[in-house]
Amino acid sequence: MNYPSTDLLDRVLISRDRGMPLHMQVRGTLREIIENHCEDGQAFWTEALLMEKLDVSRATVRKALAELTREGLLVRRAALGTSVTKKMAATTLGVFVHQYNSDFQSELLQACAAEASKRGLQIQPYYTHNGEQISQAFERVQLPPHLQRIIILGETEGFTGQLYRALHDRGYHTVIVDAIQPGFRGSYVGTDNTLAIELGVSHLTELGHRRIVLLVNEPAEVESVQIKIETFERLIRARGLSESRVALCGTKLGDSSFDAATAVMDDVWSGAPKPTAIFTVSDPGAWAVLKWCAERRIEIPKDLSVLGFEGVRPSRFTHPTLTSVAHPITDLARRAIELLWEKEERQELLAPSLLVGESTGPV
Repeated sequence: MNYPSTDLLDRVLISRDRGMPLHMQVRGTLREIIENHCEDGQAFWTEALLMEKLDVSRATVRKALAELTREGLLVRRAALGTSVTKKMAATTLGVFVHQYNSDFQSELLQACAAEASKRGLQIQPYYTHNGEQISQAFERVQLPPHLQRIIILGETEGFTGQLYRALHDRGYHTVIVDAIQPGFRGSYVGTDNTLAIELGVSHLTELGHRRIVLLVNEPAEVESVQIKIETFERLIRARGLSESRVALCGTKLGDSSFDAATAVMDDVWSGAPKPTAIFTVSDPGAWAVLKWCAERRIEIPKDLSVLGFEGVRPSRFTHPTLTSVAHPITDLARRAIELLWEKEERQELLAPSLLVGESTGPV
């Protein structure tokens, strides 16, 4: 029989100290070998050979092989032994997305659907909710790993990390978009938040603004928001913008970022020195500033320039139209799907762009 070369097993180390069950380690190792080194219909190693090469028990080998069979990567026949099956390829793109009112996440999901359609993939959204357990979210996934690959977007960092590990441990090719915890090592694609803040600050300073407020209308504990704050503070120090400052809205996860921005605008506007420009960390905060100013007959951009961060569709219809640093939404969706079919895990940051509307102008 034409078995895979046993050289593929010679350097495999199954560790008793990794904190992961042995059968899951064996399954992961064998899955990688099947996907990268085996042909459809090829005979697979016997239980005895795997026990010898990997130095594990028969029960561990059998459990790993049983799970690979359920995934559809192996066929086990009593008389004929075990063979590889690779006829069916992934045809569905699963997308985990938090079900709350976010124009950015909605447009990103639409971009994923459009990109999936180009590639002949069906899209299956999995909506999650505040307080949901990982096990509850994972129960929605019905297709095995060889038939579905998964994107996680719009989730909190902690939930995202746990969900990624649960999916990855079960053999699903998974990519995170936009939200990761520090130290994450899996596949990820997101917007370069450092470059985004640099674009925004440069735009405002080129218009002569030196009294800029970064209005933090999203939760400050989120890693991407922390990067925005740190970058802004570094830039105002480097450029000598001593009258610029950060204004925290105290937004919690699940809060309305529009309402959070509205609630602090009295203090921001009355603070000394009075700002000539407000740069919000998401577009809903900028919409709140525009509404607040309109109600008080503060002219935009004559009396105050307003700059957002997202570049979502509704910002084109504000009055005046919003200037915003825009996520590369189409490119995020395209690159996330491409990463799902790459063998190596990687992390990429994509460049944002500046969409100039009517809400910013010279001092």
